[in-house]
Amino acid sequence: MVTTRRSAGSSMEPTATGPTMRQPQNSSPPRNPPLLPTPTERLTLAVFPLVLIFGTLFSVLSPETRSAHYDPLTQSHSQDPSAAPSYFARKSNIFNVVFVKRGWGWTTFAFYFFLLTHPSGGAGGLDMTPRRLRAMLRWAAVTAWWFLVTQWCFGPPMIDRGFRWTGGKCDVAERDVLQGSSDMGEAFTAVACKAAGGKWNGGHDISGHVFLLVLGTCFLAQEIGWAVSRWSSRLAEERCIILPDGAVKSANIEAETAAGQGGGYALGIGTKTALGVVGMNLWMLLMTAIYFHTWFEKLTGLLTALVGVYLVYIVPRGLKFQLRFSPALANKPKPPQDASLTPKKPFDPFANPPPALYIADVGPSHYLVLNKFAIVPEHFILATKEFKQQTDVLEEADLEATLACIEAFESEDKGEDGGLFAFFNCGEHSGASQPHRHIQLLPIDRMRDGLESENGHHPWNVLADGEHLEQTPFVVFSEPITPGMSGAEVYGVYLRLYGQACKAIGERNGAHAPAVQVTAGAPSQISYNMAMTKSRLVICPRLAEGGPVCGRNGEDVGRLALNGTVLAGTALVKNEAEWDALRENPACLADVLRGIGLPRDVYGDEGANKL
Repeated sequence: MVTTRRSAGSSMEPTATGPTMRQPQNSSPPRNPPLLPTPTERLTLAVFPLVLIFGTLFSVLSPETRSAHYDPLTQSHSQDPSAAPSYFARKSNIFNVVFVKRGWGWTTFAFYFFLLTHPSGGAGGLDMTPRRLRAMLRWAAVTAWWFLVTQWCFGPPMIDRGFRWTGGKCDVAERDVLQGSSDMGEAFTAVACKAAGGKWNGGHDISGHVFLLVLGTCFLAQEIGWAVSRWSSRLAEERCIILPDGAVKSANIEAETAAGQGGGYALGIGTKTALGVVGMNLWMLLMTAIYFHTWFEKLTGLLTALVGVYLVYIVPRGLKFQLRFSPALANKPKPPQDASLTPKKPFDPFANPPPALYIADVGPSHYLVLNKFAIVPEHFILATKEFKQQTDVLEEADLEATLACIEAFESEDKGEDGGLFAFFNCGEHSGASQPHRHIQLLPIDRMRDGLESENGHHPWNVLADGEHLEQTPFVVFSEPITPGMSGAEVYGVYLRLYGQACKAIGERNGAHAPAVQVTAGAPSQISYNMAMTKSRLVICPRLAEGGPVCGRNGEDVGRLALNGTVLAGTALVKNEAEWDALRENPACLADVLRGIGLPRDVYGDEGANKL
């Protein structure tokens, strides 16, 4: 999942003795945990139990329904038109026969009709765009769950297996077995039992109607919900957008038109068709709640559907990346690609920092300076006083000074989730832009500014510190660090991780040296990013700086370059075309992430610490 945020620049005000840094506050609103549905999704999901509760209460309180005979074997009221409490209480009603019995077919039709007609999928054409491919894969996953539950699960479907596991059987089949005229295996499913003239009796029968209607509705809501939210200016959602004045606000205010006008995003025929199927699903769910099945059978049908929705739509959100739009980075100087164009003595911004940007010395060999191209407020840089190459292996003094900054900030920051995130870019594929050695530091709480939260939980946390570090599509090497470690001890951790990264790159390139000799201050053998927080040091070997950004129709609209902030779970874009494309197509970001380093699927889920 991608959380979006626009960076507006630094809010640090320099003084005669240095900057006035705002102490990180813990007053930001709580954030949604990644493995829970969003507030909008929870509100939508609440519709289903409410419909079932209302239907169950109606069936109990309605005199006609309460007085009508209910057959537990067929899970329905009398099918005699004169005795049935309602037309919809009869299984032979046209909506049940034509719509519900073929429910997944209608859901599939509505989905593909929307997919092929909505302009976001490729201007209504038949091209296999990335958006369409991902949507089709989700349809395949949800369809597989429907198939396993209702049709076949390596034998009988899960519904029939559950019925038999809870003591159910086919009465006629059991009788015929005793008479030697039938094979018990023929009655392992409800369909076989009915075909043999028997009755499915004695077990718990998960409501297949509730399962199908809830699963289909949730699936369509997930697939068309974004289109509906962009059409209606009154529908709440969790996205952040950039207003013309540069302010970052909730997407609720992005449309100036009245609800239904859509700000230019009209509801097409495909979206309307899908909404029609959703409406019919909800109506038939209500009829099922009133006239069919017991409350417990309806509850298990609901839970079985929600399990599939959770596995397909919620679980994959475990790894979150923050997408930041920082237009100031477009003006950041880059080293010439052609070495012949490099001046004999390139400009060094860290040689004589302007007094207004200078903060303070850190030991005898380093100083702090404000970042002119800040990506968050209070973004600052630790640079060496003497010119040293950014492409050399770090020295002990570099790690010692970085650790001192982190510990000094930690002594002022009492927030559990605060602190500093430090990163270092080394090599042509790392996102480095200046030859003078420098390490960048970002206050973690400032990286959360503008992101909504709920119940005290953050939807985005620094990747280098979190449990999702081993879920990245690229290999990383990491070790924990603890408060009170000396600079030499932290430097030893850095050297071990750097050596492991060099060995991994060497093996990838066909070299099988038993060990890597690491010399402080020598030119680095690889491109890499290093990240350090109060509790962990991480190194990510790099093979590429980034990759292309795909637009709505699959065309390239720019190129995404990733530096050490990737280890914070952050990606930076420089223009609105890339910003819009990545917000609408988060999988494009995932594709770029897979290509910047060693692919994790080659080295295993436990990262490269095995190497």
